[in-house]
Amino acid sequence: MAIQEDMATDEEAKINTILTCFPHEKSLESLVFIPRFRQRLSILSKWSILPGSRVLDIGCGQGDSSLALALELGPACHVTGIDTAPPDYGTPMNVAQSQEKILQSPLGNRLAFQNEVDAATFFKSKKPVVDKFDAATACHSLFYFPSYSSVASLFQELASAGVEKVYVAEYDQKQTPSFPASQTPHILAAKAQALYYAYKAEADADAADAALALSQKEQHDDQQLHVGHISAKNGEPPLNIRAAPDVESITRAAKEGGGFRVKRQGKFTPGEDYLRDTLRRGMCEGRGLRRGLRRRSLPMRGRRRFWGSLRRLGGRMRRWKRGEWRR
Repeated sequence: MAIQEDMATDEEAKINTILTCFPHEKSLESLVFIPRFRQRLSILSKWSILPGSRVLDIGCGQGDSSLALALELGPACHVTGIDTAPPDYGTPMNVAQSQEKILQSPLGNRLAFQNEVDAATFFKSKKPVVDKFDAATACHSLFYFPSYSSVASLFQELASAGVEKVYVAEYDQKQTPSFPASQTPHILAAKAQALYYAYKAEADADAADAALALSQKEQHDDQQLHVGHISAKNGEPPLNIRAAPDVESITRAAKEGGGFRVKRQGKFTPGEDYLRDTLRRGMCEGRGLRRGLRRRSLPMRGRRRFWGSLRRLGGRMRRWKRGEWRR
């Protein structure tokens, strides 16, 4: 009991340290941020990255995973977070504002951030001298990659840069007899979003072809087709999940893209207070997504599969699969 109490006290101290460094709304601290950072620390304890490591954190977003890494790996470490999002992405505090606050915090000297870059762009900007990273991490970020090929390309870039260890934490989508039904909602919501964007890309391509044909015939009018990204500005949902690759796809991409093999892997279930599935489900069930579906001429098979996924939503539990890939 004493050991368990000491562990709990240590975790609380770490979470409090992170909260002092991470900008957030105080009113949401207990509901959102404490469970989020407890989950991040649980992942890092399973990864067991060596203290003092130089780490590239892929898909760092507002910086919460990078911040947790900086705390756990100690004063000799350095964490570089990269993300494809523009600096003004996010609310109520955008990516740039959040990262700037982190850099001004007591852990800021262990961190660096670059936005609007993917791994290829990042490493290209470092040539002819490329910083040597001991490891790369992807903490719940591969779901947001646009395609399987982009995930494989990531591992290829990491291998080319001499990164030998890649630590991944992503959602387990495998439905087995032992898979609790209560864990289904988040996975179904993510798959629904992935379906939406897969068929949206097809519809956008068709729309682009039609727009080009109209242009060539000089038949533009008020009904001219416009092709663009979904955003909250035009009343469509600000969803960000794209490919949502499953664990098997990620493993295959790691091998095919960069020659990585799985060294360790396992599963864990975060606490019941972690709300990620509730938020993702809410995005799928909101009116904005339905409006977006009506406004876009998605193929009928896409609409049927999408609505089928939404109808199956239910439950609350989450499960993640984590793993380390090594060359």
